[in-house]
Amino acid sequence: MNVTDNNAIKTWEKLALFIAAGILIVLSLPRNSAFHYEFQKGKEWMSEDIVTPFDFPIYKTAEELSADHNKILNTYKPYFQHDASVEQQQLGMFSENLETRIEQKYNHEKNILLNLLKDAYRRYIVQKTDIPQIFTSRRQLVISVVKNNIYEDYPLSELFTPNDAYEYIFAEFSKKTNAAARQYIFSKINVDDYIRTNISFDEAVTNKIKEQLVENISTTKGVVQAGTKLISRGETINSKNIQILESFKKEYINVEGFLGSFWIVALGQILLVAICLFQLYLMLNWYQPEIFKRAQNIVFILLLIVAAVFGSMQVLKSDINIYFVPLTIIPIYIGTFFRSRTAIFIYLTVIVLVFIYAPNSFEFAFVSLAAGVISVSQFRTWYRRGRLFVAIGLIFLFYALSYITVCLIKDGLFENINLNTLLVFGANAIFVLFACQLIYVFEKIFGFLSNNTLMELSDTNRTLLRQLAEKAPGTFQHSMQVANLAEEVMRQISGETLLIRVGALYHDIGKIMNPEYFIENQQIAGYSLHEKISPEESAEIIIKHVEDGVTLAKKYSLPNKVIDFIKTHHAKSKTMYFLSKYKEKHPDATDFRAFSYPGPNPYYKEHAILMMADSIEAASRSLQTITPETISNLVEEIVNYQISNGYLNDSDLTFRELILAKEIFKSKLKNIYHARIEYPKQM
Repeated sequence: MNVTDNNAIKTWEKLALFIAAGILIVLSLPRNSAFHYEFQKGKEWMSEDIVTPFDFPIYKTAEELSADHNKILNTYKPYFQHDASVEQQQLGMFSENLETRIEQKYNHEKNILLNLLKDAYRRYIVQKTDIPQIFTSRRQLVISVVKNNIYEDYPLSELFTPNDAYEYIFAEFSKKTNAAARQYIFSKINVDDYIRTNISFDEAVTNKIKEQLVENISTTKGVVQAGTKLISRGETINSKNIQILESFKKEYINVEGFLGSFWIVALGQILLVAICLFQLYLMLNWYQPEIFKRAQNIVFILLLIVAAVFGSMQVLKSDINIYFVPLTIIPIYIGTFFRSRTAIFIYLTVIVLVFIYAPNSFEFAFVSLAAGVISVSQFRTWYRRGRLFVAIGLIFLFYALSYITVCLIKDGLFENINLNTLLVFGANAIFVLFACQLIYVFEKIFGFLSNNTLMELSDTNRTLLRQLAEKAPGTFQHSMQVANLAEEVMRQISGETLLIRVGALYHDIGKIMNPEYFIENQQIAGYSLHEKISPEESAEIIIKHVEDGVTLAKKYSLPNKVIDFIKTHHAKSKTMYFLSKYKEKHPDATDFRAFSYPGPNPYYKEHAILMMADSIEAASRSLQTITPETISNLVEEIVNYQISNGYLNDSDLTFRELILAKEIFKSKLKNIYHARIEYPKQM
């Protein structure tokens, strides 16, 4: 809100910051034209006929690319490494043992058995666990065996496992020999001892080749030549031409200069950014001038806008779903430190800068706006226990509902609702949850005030409030009553309830310096220290509690927003009691500046309500007769006096809010003093 003059920023500095932000935003935008056509399968093409000015490929759909990918996974060749030493070693041992263990008369049978083992090794022996799961069905597929650094294809069905090799050797040997010879030989030598795997699955090479095959999948299937009419007005968009239109759109945003100059596109982007930022400048300057009093405020807002646009453009360039970008964090950050309407306007500025380049622009704008508005409304009280998670849940809910709404309007089918997009909304909400933790960081860096800090400041056990309770107990009780009154009014007129409560608790802390000079702290009824001093001195002491309050607030590092309540709670009013006594002694006097508070007048409705509550609560203590009528007259008199003297002119309090505030003050005072309402007597 209000800040000291040494923090004020000059107009040329504001403009420089906006220009710098504009340059950064323009640089982040893509250097090509935005595709401004929207279309949907089954709908009529409502725009003019489209004739392509350039050649472009027809891109495969996600389903087609998935089919190609699955085909590769089902048909790729696994790679195996051959170990020749295993074969040589085992055959040598087998041949040697045949000679030493088997009689010479069985030489023919020995040769048959040796050749069968060689044949088994030539057909390759592999562990069953080394055969990839996809090939366990033993289909007629091919593997590639690396033998002597040469790749050779081999039918998977011809491979042997150790058990297969043994069964093959036994079966073939049985066919070629008699039972007696077979029984003798197998009793002397165990063939299974010489069967070892001589090839092994090479997972690293296989995965590398498979990845290369996947990378080499063609993403296109044909070319549309320049001059071809893609679609005509009124033509129904079907599966074929929607694929062509999608391909055209993809190339449209990648091809530069086909419809105009690069510099013309850049000029359009400059104008877009300039218009958006100029409108933001005017809005803040006219309706939120207090924001423009601190460079930190402007830097924070512009940094958020630049970061949001830059992040969104990077996501779009990467073909990532734009809804992954947690744009709703922008109004949450702004709404936490400034007004809700400021947050909404800044959020709209971001949406306008992004949606031109976002796919399905209308859907993006509607969905983002719905989620953004709910985020502002919910995060006003997110400091409460559990409220943060409720707010995050509502953001996801409104994202999903608004997206489903657009889908149903456009398609008329539940089947076309993309469940993956709903999952993206969930991820978005989680990103927002984590991003909220940065609020404390921003608060400290930029000197802002969040509701969490206000909750801490409202603790009456804090040092400054404890001093007020001990040194000026009457003032402390008055401040508590003012806080209750002001908070209730602010709740009814939709203002910053927590802020006004804290402002009310601290608005009179300056009375700590001279508590005995204020009537609510006087110990002896009917006696006042002011009787011993002049009206001018009394006025000086009374007025000085504002200055003392500001000094104490700065000493204890109270935020500027709280200090503003101390400055404005008496506006530029006068100490009428001491002024009237002064006039009695000096009837010809014309200079009454010594009896005026320095102000300024309230410039927020929170300031105005606190000023009313302060005056009304203090005056109500002096009522001799407490009835609904006297309370009503008191409230009307005080508020009308403040209006007639222009103390409310600078505030943004509306006439409707003013009427409602008066009614609430009357009602609360009646409850406080338990005033009985006189009913007509029974007949």
